[in-house]
Amino acid sequence: MNNLKRFTVCKLAGHDWAKVAYPPSPDGEASGTFLRCKRCQKENHEAGTSARGGGGMIA
Repeated sequence: MNNLKRFTVCKLAGHDWAKVAYPPSPDGEASGTFLRCKRCQKENHEAGTSARGGGGMIA
């Protein structure tokens, strides 16, 4: 399927999101997830989860 067809399907029908895990950190801890569309591969890093525990940014 070509990119134009995938992008058009997502514009008309909406994205088909899948939750994807970030690679583990060098010390082996989980680092959260993000969403990626199964059709057009667009990524949404705002809607996923972030890792818990030390080493993160303090908000």
